[in-house]
Order: sequence, then structure tokens, then C-alpha cells
Amino acid sequence: MAISTTVSSYELLVKALVQPEADILGAGRTIIQGYFLSISNLNTNSAVSLRLNFRAQTPDLNSLPVIAFWDINGVNEFLNPISAIATNRTYQVTVGAGDTGLFILQPDVRDRGIVENANFELRGYLTTSLSAPFGSTSYNLLLTPQQRGTFLPNGFRIPANPPRGTNRLDFDQLAYTLPTAMGGAQVTLSQIRFPNFPIGTIQIPELLELDPGLLQIIRENPNLLNLNGNNGVSAVGRSLENGAIAAQSESLQQVLSLMSERIEGIEKQISTASSTPSPIA
Repeated sequence: MAISTTVSSYELLVKALVQPEADILGAGRTIIQGYFLSISNLNTNSAVSLRLNFRAQTPDLNSLPVIAFWDINGVNEFLNPISAIATNRTYQVTVGAGDTGLFILQPDVRDRGIVENANFELRGYLTTSLSAPFGSTSYNLLLTPQQRGTFLPNGFRIPANPPRGTNRLDFDQLAYTLPTAMGGAQVTLSQIRFPNFPIGTIQIPELLELDPGLLQIIRENPNLLNLNGNNGVSAVGRSLENGAIAAQSESLQQVLSLMSERIEGIEKQISTASSTPSPIA
């Protein structure tokens, strides 16, 4: 059990499935393909808030326009990312106790040029983690990723006034389930509960061993850090004065503060993990 897990790969397309130079049969229709993730919260007494982190390298997420929606009551609600850089885009969703929601990521086809140029390809993978990583609660989830697509007729052009209602055009569609990195649909995500330990014994590998996604969460959520305490004394200073993390409620803030001040050192030491790690102090 962990606070995060890799879910699946994804592929967003507005592209002819057969390249024009190889389409001797004229069968290469354009497909508009999106990524759909069904999320069920199996806990019947508590809601769960999740971070969905999409990653893409070549091309990156700044190269092509994408749009996201969250549907939990039959209405697709537009969803803005809570953080966005070239290679990572993170969204946050909440699923009520015993409820199921649908997350959608697709090419932004509001731009007519995206459809008419039909040259959109974006691939990557998705990880998910608990939005509140620290505590003592475990959440049982069902994650079902799908690719769904709509085929456009050859030579299709968007009408100046697209027909609506019963006069809408009829397109062929495609849907298929993706394999998950977990090997199945059910996954348990558990919050991290820090033990009491002396500051001097906190080792970098020990912190990261609590969960592989911890470092990424700290880096992407600087707002979780509050380095200034009473009278301007930092949490780091207080922890050093006390000599130990005495209570779990305080240990989170102290550990986060220490990690934030040593983030560059953490990354360097991870890259040279074969050497003996030094304490964060």
C-alpha cells in the first residue's frame, strides 16, 4: 500500500489512423481520441480527494492544447489543472463515499484548426496520489482507464453552423479498456503516518521509502510548507532545539520543512544512492 500509484499510459489523437502516403485504399479516416478514467470510491464512510498527474515528454504538454472534464452527476464540468509545467499537468478530483466519477482528458477540439489539420499526437502516462498524503486513512478504489474515439469521414470539414439536436451528424465511435500498471482495477492508497524519531536519525532513503511519490508531492505542493512559526522561528529551528520529533502532529511540519530546505541535496543523493547517505540535519 502507498499514497500513489502509476495507473496507465494514455494517447490523445486527432490524426488519420493510416498515413496518407500509405493509404492506397482511402480508408484512413481521422480519429479524435481522448482518455477516460472511471474512479470508484469503495469506502462507504469517507470521500477521497485525488491528484491525477499526467506526464508527457516528447512532445510535452505545452506543445498541444488539451482540455479536461470531471463528471460525477451526469454533467461534464470543465476542470483546470492545479499545477502545470511542460512535462507534468496535475488535476484534482474528489469522489464521495461509495460514489463513482469520470475524468476525461482530450484534445481541445474547440480550436477548428486542431480538427482540420489532423496532426495532433500526445502520449504519456498517468500517476495518481492522495491529495492529503499524511494521516492514518486507507482508501480502496477502482480505477478503469479507457481510450474512446470518434471517427470523422474522409474530407470532413466543420460546418459553419454545426447541426444540433436530432439533426446532428452521425459518426462511428471506438472505445477500449487500457491495461493498468497495477495489473487490475482495484488499488488501495494509504496515507503516511510518521513515527516519532530523532531528527538526527532521519535518512533520505528512509523518507523516500515511505512512498516513492512523496518527493514529487512535496515539490508540487510548496503551499503545504510553513517555515515560519512563533516569533519567526522556523520549524527546522524548533525541531533542532527540541532534539526530536515528539508528536505526530508536529512531525509532519518539521519533516516537510527539512525536506524543503534540502530538496536539491535530496535529488543529488538519490542519483548517487550507492554511496552512504547522510542525515538531513
